[in-house]
Amino acid sequence: MTRTPAAGRRSAQITALAVGLLAALLWGTGSIPVGAAGESAREQRAQVRAQQATVASQVDALKGDESEVASALNALDENVRGQEAALADARRQVEISTAEAAQAEQAIAAAEAEIEAVRQQVVDYAVDAYITPPDEDLLRRMEASDASEDARKRALLRIRAGIDGDSLHQLEDARKQLDVEKTRAERARSAAEAAATTADQALASLTDAKSQQEAFASQVRARLDDKLADAAYLSQVDATLGKKIAAEQAALAAAVRKVPPGASGASSTNGSGSTSKVASVPRPPLSTVGGITVNSSIAPQLQQLLTAAAAAGFDLRGYGWRDSRNQVALRGQNCGGWDDYSLYEKPPDQCAPPTARPGASMHEQGLAVDFSLGNEFIESRDSAVFKWLAAHAPTFGFQNLPSEPWHWSTTGG
Repeated sequence: MTRTPAAGRRSAQITALAVGLLAALLWGTGSIPVGAAGESAREQRAQVRAQQATVASQVDALKGDESEVASALNALDENVRGQEAALADARRQVEISTAEAAQAEQAIAAAEAEIEAVRQQVVDYAVDAYITPPDEDLLRRMEASDASEDARKRALLRIRAGIDGDSLHQLEDARKQLDVEKTRAERARSAAEAAATTADQALASLTDAKSQQEAFASQVRARLDDKLADAAYLSQVDATLGKKIAAEQAALAAAVRKVPPGASGASSTNGSGSTSKVASVPRPPLSTVGGITVNSSIAPQLQQLLTAAAAAGFDLRGYGWRDSRNQVALRGQNCGGWDDYSLYEKPPDQCAPPTARPGASMHEQGLAVDFSLGNEFIESRDSAVFKWLAAHAPTFGFQNLPSEPWHWSTTGG
């Protein structure tokens, strides 16, 4: 069969189009850079909480006033809660970003499969067009010269061009979708990695925050041991003062109760009985000076202090040593039992009402005195007697516990 020059040209054009489709398969793709995220407001708030907790941890839990200690406990607790929330958020973001990356990977596989299908379709068409040129009858029909034949020719060409154009558009759309999904996957993987790093940092921060909180809670519990013992004793001689101290310490006990007793809570056994305790705190050697019973080791200096105060016009009286057996009885009553853990180790805030552990008070060692002027305990730091003691008591080896104007001991605790 003889082919006309026009038919040959059209066959060549179709073959060229097929080759062009093959060349389109070589088209490459690029990626979109992922911008770095700035520091969030949440991170800034976390930094503020951490700074406040650091300041709080520097409060003297043993000697500071109740409001300072309570505020410090709240700041430390807020920091822990904030760090826990930050850790939960970071772990949740890891899960979200990981899932997003997995979805994008699935979409990439689908786009690549579609591209491969179109690629194969184009290859098949190009090879067929090259080996088997368009049907001669089709070409002959395209060579008609009258208007009617010309219209049919154009229609046939448009149909064929539409098929070829659809393949190109399909290929282009699939490639665009592939780029989109690759970018999404890249961003999701980066987000997951960043979230994982943030989660590690949040875990470390939470661990530090809990350690900071537990260390402070340990000091607060020691404070409770001392002051609750004072309240229990003073209520017998000054009901109003004892009730006031008990109420203040109950508020602190409620605040510190948020911190689970662990390393900061108790000393050795956990009620297992592996370490036995004596029935009470050993009784120290005692002497009575001016009606105040104290450890014999400080009796001489107490006598000197009382003599100096009398010369200055102050009739100092007070209470010194306290028998720990009374505290043991309170612990058994308030702390859940008579085992060693309940009596000697259970944190004071875990009892109802909060009750000091025996042996924690300097009074039980005979090394502290609660001073009164006549029959009234010294409750004001602005009083003349307190100012005199502040100026002279250290000379005789006595230091004041700042939160209790009446309480003086060899250590200030």
